[in-house]
Amino acid sequence: MIKLTIDRHNIDRMVNYGILLHGHAGPYLNLGIKMGLMALEILDAKGYFDLVTKVELKYHTPFSCLIDGLQISTGCTLGKGNIQVKDNPDIMRASFRSGNRNLLITLKPEIIKLLDFQKTSCEELGEQIMSMKNETLFDYEEINGAI
Repeated sequence: MIKLTIDRHNIDRMVNYGILLHGHAGPYLNLGIKMGLMALEILDAKGYFDLVTKVELKYHTPFSCLIDGLQISTGCTLGKGNIQVKDNPDIMRASFRSGNRNLLITLKPEIIKLLDFQKTSCEELGEQIMSMKNETLFDYEEINGAI
């Protein structure tokens, strides 16, 4: 079996993969990509098989597009069962487990308010997200116990 590792250092390529899967590089896809890459980096995970992800968000487009970004960036997939989704309209966050380490990453509420599709095109918002630093987009903490 080939041992795959996510290339954490080529985010442009990751976005191109996301476009192939998702159809366009909108803001929530890009948020999912950035969130997943952040988790891999902090947990020092390879992706695909050494990571489990649980996502909480409003399970409706455009918010659910974040899930595609997470699948692209982490290699966790619904088919393999190492990503789970819970409908929660009040928050947008994902928890990640690799080995005995757990991480919780939450999208800052002001970012959701920033994504106004009435004023700015989806693709422009996607580019805007890509230009922002993770510290501006997310809060995160390592957590103890099961995720």
